[in-house]
Amino acid sequence: MSQAELLAALPAGARRHLDPASPLPMRMMAARGLAPLPPVEMLIVVAGLSLDADQTIAAAAREGLAKLPDKILLPALEQALPPAALVALAPALAGRAEAQQKLVLNRATPDEAIALVAVEAAGPVAEIIAENQERCLRSEAIVRAIAKNPNLLRSSLDRLFDFLVRSGVILGDMEEFAEAISRLSPSEMLDAAHQVVLPAELADYVDMDEEEHTAPRSPAADGGADEQGEEEAPERMSAFQLVASLSVSQKVAAALRGNKELRTLLVRDSNRVVASAAIRSPRVTEQEIVTAAQSRSVADEVIRIIANSKDMVRSYGVKKALVNNPKTPLPVAMRFLSLLRAADLKAVAKSKNVNTAVANQAKRLVAAKGDKG
Repeated sequence: MSQAELLAALPAGARRHLDPASPLPMRMMAARGLAPLPPVEMLIVVAGLSLDADQTIAAAAREGLAKLPDKILLPALEQALPPAALVALAPALAGRAEAQQKLVLNRATPDEAIALVAVEAAGPVAEIIAENQERCLRSEAIVRAIAKNPNLLRSSLDRLFDFLVRSGVILGDMEEFAEAISRLSPSEMLDAAHQVVLPAELADYVDMDEEEHTAPRSPAADGGADEQGEEEAPERMSAFQLVASLSVSQKVAAALRGNKELRTLLVRDSNRVVASAAIRSPRVTEQEIVTAAQSRSVADEVIRIIANSKDMVRSYGVKKALVNNPKTPLPVAMRFLSLLRAADLKAVAKSKNVNTAVANQAKRLVAAKGDKG
């Protein structure tokens, strides 16, 4: 975004108000929105001056943008303004819902400007931004900004993230994506996972049907020779090596569609969204859940998901694993402790690997059962 870009967008007669070579008083008057210009030219000039090298001029212009009267601002926002002018204007529209709405509805507005408005836009404007699926799909900045907006209805935010996940778009450091995955049915999870392009080298670990458009597989990966001769193919990459090369979206897709070997790796991934997808995979087995429930290397989020899932904790093995895992929240471990069989309860009472409070409660339960016996 440059002042020169905006200078070039002005007709010759208006350029003198923005030209750095013009007298300072003339430029200062324009920065304050007092130049005799039509709305569109006025907005471009003041936006350009907010980028001026002279900090006094730039500060006056930023203030001038915020104070532009509606009779100048609103008509201008209905025109195809230069993207740089709209980016400069966006932060100045705080609290001006009508102007914000015209900005987000203007097809010429760049995603960068939408993101600047999205953080604090009024409720109706935030709804418009969240409903623009095309922009949200292509702009990470907009997604991150709208997620912070306190004026957007929670239902609208959930609907946006559900759409993004179903479209194969996942940002690994945002909890909203993990929540969106949890709302999907098993079949919806697999449908969403198939929207993500996976490298063909994963074919031995992931289901890939003929209709799927996957990333091209190298001749070496196929074990074939190149056109220069029959060179020996290198060894196949391990699942660990393949996983390390994947993006967050690809890891989530692989976690949902992959085999046990892939899920075992991904359930221990440092990214909570990836790990939670792996434990929620429609293909996860009871034994994998037991293994994860007793693991001290999985993320706390995985333990929480298991403990809060009625289906997963139906298994006695899962209950036992959670009680014996020191990573399990104390209230959860205590809840399942009383459901253990006598022999397992005694083992917990003697264990030095469980939470001290859990071991002490197990001793009390063992003693109580002994008294009743």
